[in-house]
Amino acid sequence: MIALTLCGAAIYRREMRAKLAMRAMVGCAAALALLLGNSPGIGAQTLGRGRPTAQASTEQWVDAWGASFLSTTVNGLVQAVPTFRNQTYRLNLYSKLGGTQVRVKLSDKFATNTLMVGAAHIALRSSSNSIQPATDRALTFSGQPGVTLTAGSETWSDPVTLTVPQHVTVAVSTYVPGTYKATTFHPTGLHTSYISRAGNFTASTTLPLATFANTTTLVLMVSGLQVWAPSTSKVAVALGDSITDGACAANNANATWPDVLSARLPVLASGNPFAVINMGIGSNRLVASDLAGPSGVHRFADDVLARPNVGYVIVMEGINDISYHHVAASTITDAYALLVSQAHAAGLSIYGATLLPIGNSSKYTVANEATRQAVNSWIRTPGNFDGVLDFEAVVVDPATNPPRIKSNLTCDFVHPNAAGYAALGNSIPLGLFT
Repeated sequence: MIALTLCGAAIYRREMRAKLAMRAMVGCAAALALLLGNSPGIGAQTLGRGRPTAQASTEQWVDAWGASFLSTTVNGLVQAVPTFRNQTYRLNLYSKLGGTQVRVKLSDKFATNTLMVGAAHIALRSSSNSIQPATDRALTFSGQPGVTLTAGSETWSDPVTLTVPQHVTVAVSTYVPGTYKATTFHPTGLHTSYISRAGNFTASTTLPLATFANTTTLVLMVSGLQVWAPSTSKVAVALGDSITDGACAANNANATWPDVLSARLPVLASGNPFAVINMGIGSNRLVASDLAGPSGVHRFADDVLARPNVGYVIVMEGINDISYHHVAASTITDAYALLVSQAHAAGLSIYGATLLPIGNSSKYTVANEATRQAVNSWIRTPGNFDGVLDFEAVVVDPATNPPRIKSNLTCDFVHPNAAGYAALGNSIPLGLFT
């Protein structure tokens, strides 16, 4: 873990440029191979890069939902999380892709303690804390009904046959037979999940709730859902901070800007299924520190490159680097350039989203605004990213100076509100995804 300071920024930029020069050679070779072996179409504002789809099988495992986990110590403060004592946790999550089989990733990544799961089930949700009983399936782990995860580890369940339609809510129920207080989580679940009274109720149609503290919007224990889907399926990963994660978005509404994009484009013009996976983390930095989860540059390999069938990356991150650490614009843009080179080396298209205005908020200073403007100018410069999502232009109030978000599109002049997220998601040119 490193935290970049202003005095170390110059050294960091030199190291990054050296890495970029080496990766550029790899990126050129990858691009040449794509041009020789595959001629992707040109979409709106895009160079049309995309990872070639697998030809060996007609179906494969593809991400339908995911959450980027982090330590429960965020910005130096330990966050409040529930303690499980012989209880069942029913997590509701929104599947972006349909398939005929499913598997679930359990996670104790970034944890300092052991997670023991005695049983787990998956089903399609009916309403609130209830499931559709005909869809209930018991999960196993290497053939066993439970699994123990040591601190820092993750594991996938064995596959089970279950037809999951696209854009439905799925319930994953995990039973903790002992006592477990999470030290790793994803804080912005945006779905109400449920905690039972004492006992294993993973197979219960309606979860009997605890007397107190029986709901949470935190994502705990479960960090991924994959479905057995056509191998031609395409995934876009949205990498960002709280504005991508969905701060101020309505709960249980599937209304973040990545959700809006995913709903607009369930299938590409080619007929291939399409999903947008949200890898936003509230308060996350692009490069300046790992105080709110690993920075964007540190988690890019796991959250983006390691996923199957990713063809596109959307990066909207950097405002926390500016407001918390007052880093130079060049530190942020050098980090963008590094991510671009890594994406291109993997055959991915990568799009930059401009940083939203911060006028009338606690993040605003004259210096911070100048840095934000410089970063946005770099994002908009042709050739730096494969395409631009000019989110600033969508929400900025043209009558204000310094620039700020239109009052009817924000909850706090930093984050969009429901109308603001809808405006962002609906502004994205669908031609970027082919």
